[in-house]
Amino acid sequence: MKKAFGTLLNSKFGWLVLLVLLVLVNVAAAYFKFRIDLTGEKRFSLSAPTKKLLQHIDSTITVDVLLAGELPADFRKLQVSTKDLLNEMKEYAGKKLVYNFINPETIQKDSAYQLMLASFDLLPTARESQTKNGEEKVMLYPFAVVNRGDKKIGIDLLKGKIVYDVDPINGTRQINEAKSINAAESLLEFKIADAIDKIQQTKKPLIGYAVGNGEPTGPETYDIVRSLEKSYSLQIIDLQKNPYISKDFSALLIVRPTQKFEDSVKLKIDQYIMQGGKVLWSLDNLDANKDSLARLASTVAFDMGLNLDDQLFKYGVRINRDLVQDLQCDMVPIVIGQTGGQPQIQPIPFNYYPLLTPANNNAITRNMEPVLGQYVNSMDTVKVADIKKTLLLSTSENSKFVSTPAIISLNELKTIEDPKLYTKKFLPAAYLLEGKFNAAFAHRTSQETINLFEQWYKAPFKIKCDEPNKMIVISDGDILLNKYPQTQQQEPPPMGLSNSQQQLYANRTFLLNALEYLVNPSGIIETRNKDITLRLLNKTKVEEEKTKWQIINIAVPVLLVIASGFIFQQIRKKKYS
Repeated sequence: MKKAFGTLLNSKFGWLVLLVLLVLVNVAAAYFKFRIDLTGEKRFSLSAPTKKLLQHIDSTITVDVLLAGELPADFRKLQVSTKDLLNEMKEYAGKKLVYNFINPETIQKDSAYQLMLASFDLLPTARESQTKNGEEKVMLYPFAVVNRGDKKIGIDLLKGKIVYDVDPINGTRQINEAKSINAAESLLEFKIADAIDKIQQTKKPLIGYAVGNGEPTGPETYDIVRSLEKSYSLQIIDLQKNPYISKDFSALLIVRPTQKFEDSVKLKIDQYIMQGGKVLWSLDNLDANKDSLARLASTVAFDMGLNLDDQLFKYGVRINRDLVQDLQCDMVPIVIGQTGGQPQIQPIPFNYYPLLTPANNNAITRNMEPVLGQYVNSMDTVKVADIKKTLLLSTSENSKFVSTPAIISLNELKTIEDPKLYTKKFLPAAYLLEGKFNAAFAHRTSQETINLFEQWYKAPFKIKCDEPNKMIVISDGDILLNKYPQTQQQEPPPMGLSNSQQQLYANRTFLLNALEYLVNPSGIIETRNKDITLRLLNKTKVEEEKTKWQIINIAVPVLLVIASGFIFQQIRKKKYS
């Protein structure tokens, strides 16, 4: 082989042949690209749903990323990760995907642009940063705006799970910036792919909001409407008046009903599920009167008698008649005494408002902040063939429950309860159920009623789903509701806002992710399962061995050059002596 190559080079046209071969290799490389991702977590690889989405973009989409100019080190890392991802996406989308990195200084005085960002709840964040002029406070815009024609969708690139370091001595928490940004990087593909998918939609999925059994429809539902209106069409459906639930509804929301479900209504829901309809249940089995608690400092939680136990049992889950208490909980302002004739108010942990922990093993709740619950019931799963149950939300490892009738008293909060009493771990509060559900009314429906459903659905009355279906059951009816505004002139606060109004929990994110999983067949939400491992250096070891490695990095290359020169010189002497 070596001899043949040498003969070719020494021939009359050898170098010309070699030049032609090199040109052909370069042309082939331009047309037949391949990329190899050698990272263990496939950091630089796109998921199959994302690739399919990008290959079928129908018109040019522009992504404007507001991460240019002088940035703190951790934000530069986010900038690089975003650019790497967009470069990878462009490999599949080609000229249909354009991206720009914009210096936020150019838009800070553009009031129209600022209003557009605010409409997507994208507000700048202030950080201390090392600039040419020293340490300065700079306004950062870790956002992207996806554009297609006149349509725009804003993305918070930094939004994700906030990771804290806990001091082992005093228990104080401090945000770990590196790990928090790493969690946000894991969600970059989902955020950008989801925005590209949504901006191409010609018709929004229709979501039904069930009423007729005492479900709220007032100001407490404001944030449900506000959260869904950008991506979905929301329509109220009265389950008492409508003879059936149309398959036009991509999903049905059943939020905190307070009245008994008659069998006729349950049958409508049951057949909707059998026909492929998706349901998100948000239920309270016990009613704790908040007005009585605020007025009398105590209340009794009683059974609401929703009459849904048998139906949920058939699908594979049971909501218990108890109330969960958790040491990981929100604070409520309590009057603890009087000072100068004025009430002394202090925020105190209220263990009936648990901060529910999202499971990290599924696309809905992975890398998500805690979700604020209120008077949550515990749940159990029931063994049902062909039904997969995935835990979505649970209490912490320090929790317990009280059975009905549960007496709730604010006076209990003024005394410190023994943490050793909280012996229950990870009590379930939300499940995803998937599979071919069996009908709850399989053999107890009259032929006349069966005929009517067959007429309405233009399909046979079903006693089992033909295809795998999905539903989500949450054992907290308040989890998707917002608080009332303090005055009529104020806009209602978002769902998941803490009682101190200093922390916004991930209730809205949970709702949007849950509906995305139930409704969108593209599978884009599965990209939330991507996990990017943060490989940090051991700071102590770095400091200890700093001098050693500095010497090695400076001296070893020089010594290698000297040694190479000496060896080369000896070889020449030996060859030509």
